[in-house]
Amino acid sequence: MAIKYLAQDQLPALLAHLAKDARVVAPVKTEGVVAFRPWAAGTEVELDVLLAKQSAKESVFPQTETYLTFEYRMEEAAADAAASDGEAPTDAEGARVASIPHETVEVEATGEAPAQVVFGLRPCDARGFVQMDNVFGGYGGFYFDPLYNARRASTTLLAVTCRDPRSTCFCAALGGDPAGTEGVDALFTQVEGGFTVEALTEKGEAATAFAGITDATEAQTGAGEAVKEAATAKVEKPFELEGIRDHLRANIEAQQWHDLAMRCISCGTCTYVCPNCYCFNVSDALVESKGERYRTWDNCFNPLYTEETSGHNPRAEKSSRFRNRFSHKFWYYPDKYDSLLCSGCGRCIMHCPTRIDIREVLRVMGSADPAAALSAAETVPAATPSASHAAPGAESAPDGKEA
Repeated sequence: MAIKYLAQDQLPALLAHLAKDARVVAPVKTEGVVAFRPWAAGTEVELDVLLAKQSAKESVFPQTETYLTFEYRMEEAAADAAASDGEAPTDAEGARVASIPHETVEVEATGEAPAQVVFGLRPCDARGFVQMDNVFGGYGGFYFDPLYNARRASTTLLAVTCRDPRSTCFCAALGGDPAGTEGVDALFTQVEGGFTVEALTEKGEAATAFAGITDATEAQTGAGEAVKEAATAKVEKPFELEGIRDHLRANIEAQQWHDLAMRCISCGTCTYVCPNCYCFNVSDALVESKGERYRTWDNCFNPLYTEETSGHNPRAEKSSRFRNRFSHKFWYYPDKYDSLLCSGCGRCIMHCPTRIDIREVLRVMGSADPAAALSAAETVPAATPSASHAAPGAESAPDGKEA
């Protein structure tokens, strides 16, 4: 695979080239917050901040999505319609057959999947798409979602290597990497003066077929590899995966779930910023005779998340919902899809208002002795608040951190 090179001043030209045939989405800073937004000429792409507040999953799995419209109307009875044409149906004795108007519903599916290119997401975000693919793509004979898959098929992911990972990053513990390529169509690595470019799929080849992308020199290729190696060395492994699934299963009734959940306020922020979470609600909205059916993101901390029509709620207690989140990611989902439902981006750590740390939860509840593990965790001195615990939306130094 040939390594290419894109000069920094050619990036706007590349995006403009892509925008001729597709919707381009990129991280943009607005009022101090970085978010993935449609790109237009003159828009500056924000890559100094490591992670947008939310992942790019919304480009394929929108927060709110209408997927069918419907309309109720009174249908003229067939017998009455025929009577107006002089052909009213009669019975065997020649008497006219009586009929009444009846209500019908007309349903129309909606949903569009225009070509789009997502530029500037990180490898951990791209892994999130792969994990959602399992859920919506019919893995193991389960449900195949036509809307999600149409958008996914029309989307090209151009990821950027995490040059300066945060202290909250833990992708390496989950088999990931700051320069990981899982789910990535082309990988861009920032080097002096520009980017090295690696096309990994046919989509990536097509997206990088641009005159401004040239063959990389040996020095540029070496610089790109050095950036990757340095970034990988910065990511620590805060826990070992081996045994976590079995221990979560064994500890399902452990008191420590309640202890760890005490400071959770059930806001659901961790699920909304997560690149892997996919739970949703389905609702109908009706105005007079016309309506629409739509789905919206849901979160497993919602007190009504599992409430049944009967009124029974199997997870009425906050600790049960807390347990469900972590068990789903590292136990239930792996059992079903033979994969993890976490890519180690650390957003849930950064944006939790009460500073719950998924790594701590896994070290405690994913251990053979959660009581001892929790006791050990509580004896560790509290760390001085850092940029990783800055208030959501707060801007920090532009050295690969968070805004």
